[in-house]
Amino acid sequence: MKALTFASVMAAILLLLLTACSGGPFSDPLNNTSWKLVSINEAPPLANTSITVEFTEGKIGGSSGCNSYSGAYKASGNKIATDSIVMTLMACMDAGVMEQESAFLGILQDAQTFELTNGQLLIFSSDGKSLHFSQNP
Repeated sequence: MKALTFASVMAAILLLLLTACSGGPFSDPLNNTSWKLVSINEAPPLANTSITVEFTEGKIGGSSGCNSYSGAYKASGNKIATDSIVMTLMACMDAGVMEQESAFLGILQDAQTFELTNGQLLIFSSDGKSLHFSQNP
């Protein structure tokens, strides 16, 4: 009976290790984090706009400055991919807000890699454009 119990425990440990190493839920450094945009391609966001992103269990969402958005994401190592991003359809009349929102969502939808350093998140698209965030408390 002890051999069966030992084998069962070892199998469970092996399964946990394989899950952790294969991109399971333990490998997502963005899970359960919330961020506020500092810059789009090194330019600060427009005054009186708030652009945010939140990552929770494979879901991404937040404010794109005018509208709310949501979708799915996968992150592992320094790779990130977003999918199925949808947004509300409000029109904001302040100058530049819709263009800023379009630029933000374009980079986010083409996200390829990211860097996490000292409470800062950088997301890069395939053409090198970037989003820079600071962590929300």
